Amino acid sequence: MRPVEAVVAVLLLAAGCSSAKTTESVIARFDGGVITDKEFALKVEGVPGELRASALRQRRDFVEDMASEHYLWKEARRRGIERDPEVRDLLEVAKRRIVVAKLVEEEIDKKIEVTSEEALKYYQTHQDEFMTPLLLRASHILVKTQEEAAKIKAELESGADFEETARAASLDMTARRGGDLGFFQKGRLVPEFEDRVFQMKKGEISDPVRTPFGYHVIKLTDRVPPSLRDFKSVKLQIQDRLFGEKRSKAFKALVSKLKGNSTIKIDDQAVDALIESHKEWFGETK
Repeated sequence: MRPVEAVVAVLLLAAGCSSAKTTESVIARFDGGVITDKEFALKVEGVPGELRASALRQRRDFVEDMASEHYLWKEARRRGIERDPEVRDLLEVAKRRIVVAKLVEEEIDKKIEVTSEEALKYYQTHQDEFMTPLLLRASHILVKTQEEAAKIKAELESGADFEETARAASLDMTARRGGDLGFFQKGRLVPEFEDRVFQMKKGEISDPVRTPFGYHVIKLTDRVPPSLRDFKSVKLQIQDRLFGEKRSKAFKALVSKLKGNSTIKIDDQAVDALIESHKEWFGETK
């Protein structure tokens, strides 16, 4: 992506149609300008959800960054950058996407409703999707040789304490926890270890197990069978999924209605030639 396009992409993220209720009061003043609560709300709404809380915690820095943008905007206008043909083209693309986003919001998003009853029905008919996996908890003692592992196994069978032995003899970082690996599910540990531990019974201690790390003596300390997650804990997840499905269906229907009987003819050779002549835009393609 070219630098100017990257900036426009960021602007598009921040250009969603705001639902913020504001009174246009001034929250910051600086040399020749102000920042209103509406500007602040729009800017925060444009921040990706996972970063929004951080932006709000550091709101003073966030407002100062907004003020900095005013200075940069003033300088850009002084230089006439907005009249640059490339910038004008990109702004037109941005404008079109923003307007289209507003149309989709009005014609699709605001008309979609996902009820609790729909979510519950989905939950009841797709319970396999909401099962927690089999979870095991195990401890281990890692040593270099099979002989060492066999000796430790014999000591444990004679009454030695597993945790104390792990702290004294294990080469693994879990030694300080008595060898405890915590809970894990299938696919999280090396295959050689899992092949043995998933066959064990709670409280059982294994014979030496070889892995790329050395030899392990394993104790299975807990086994939690699969269980169905509570509906309340997955309700929002289900509603988001159903909303997405309805949105996709409604979007396709709207586009189909607007297209009518018109057809789209794509010149594949022209597209291939464009990509070939601008490899720096698209990177490697197959």
